Amino acid sequence: MTLSRLALSNFRNIAAAELQLAAAVNVFCGANGSGKTSLLEAVHMLATGRSFRSRQHQAVIREGQPSLAVFAQLAGGVTLGVERGRDGKGRIRINREPAESSSQLAASLPLQVINSDSFAALDGGPAVRRSLLDWTVFHVEHGYAQQWKNYQIALRQRNALLRRGKIDPNQMDIWEQRLAASGSAVDTLRCGVFDALSQTIRTFIADLPDSPLARVEMAYRRGWNKDKDLRQALLEAREGDLAQGHTRTGPHRADLRFGVGGESAHQILSRGQQKMLVCALRTAMAELVCRSGQKPVFLVDDLPAELDENNQALFARWVSGCASQVLVTGIDVDATSRPWLQLAPPWNSPQVFHVEHGHISAEPSAAT
Repeated sequence: MTLSRLALSNFRNIAAAELQLAAAVNVFCGANGSGKTSLLEAVHMLATGRSFRSRQHQAVIREGQPSLAVFAQLAGGVTLGVERGRDGKGRIRINREPAESSSQLAASLPLQVINSDSFAALDGGPAVRRSLLDWTVFHVEHGYAQQWKNYQIALRQRNALLRRGKIDPNQMDIWEQRLAASGSAVDTLRCGVFDALSQTIRTFIADLPDSPLARVEMAYRRGWNKDKDLRQALLEAREGDLAQGHTRTGPHRADLRFGVGGESAHQILSRGQQKMLVCALRTAMAELVCRSGQKPVFLVDDLPAELDENNQALFARWVSGCASQVLVTGIDVDATSRPWLQLAPPWNSPQVFHVEHGHISAEPSAAT
């Protein structure tokens, strides 16, 4: 899927913009605070229903305006639209029809984001890394969404029973059985995708010069003792869970770990090496989704930051093999465009946009 047309209004400092995007690379350049990142943020809202910088929609709406709107037409004619108001109300539409949930947006527009927040994959909490694995499984294993939904329902019911403080054993048995069944299915799907993901990351890392990156180890922790099935683990944890008032065992506690020689990767790797590891991870995720029949769109905020020219060019080559389209920002046009110019068509003809004080204009001589 590629974005052919993008329109937005009242999104942060962008009052209104309508763009015709190139099928491969789109470069957005301007000074800090000009609105470059806001444009990527708007595309993220189209794919997820929310901003990647704030969970509060009010913070994203242009000052003094009651609502924002983002609209896109994808290659092939599919349209996506998201509206958010200061009153908390909003609408999500696909092909101008109301969508039931933001997961329908995600299925229509697989999206990968690389920005300053991406380092949380290495130094953030388990929830961040778990969400990366789940994004991949969601797009690769089409039965995953329903299994995860079933698990969440059973988890809420078990937690509600635990909070009562007085357990009905029959009710608890029913919900633990459902929790164990759906949780085991979730774990099985995650394990299969994790194995493929770790192998794919390794192929990308092999392209890099010898460094601590070559010794990165990736591990999946499923959220309970690997020597027990989930039903047994829940039974053994019941008394402690009752004291805590919530379920402490299961796939909702899973994690990915990145290490070098037994230490956390973020403590060993330099900032540039961390960014390349994040780039390898995100590209490997996209590669698996590509193999399943969909090519994600990449949003890359300030690619030149912390990467030398060789690493930028390597990342561009990785992405050109598995992405449908790239929207990349930078301060300097030449530096931001250069990594793509070395690639084969159509990747070597980026469409350049200049962003200034919330106004976006296409460079007339760029490819369209």
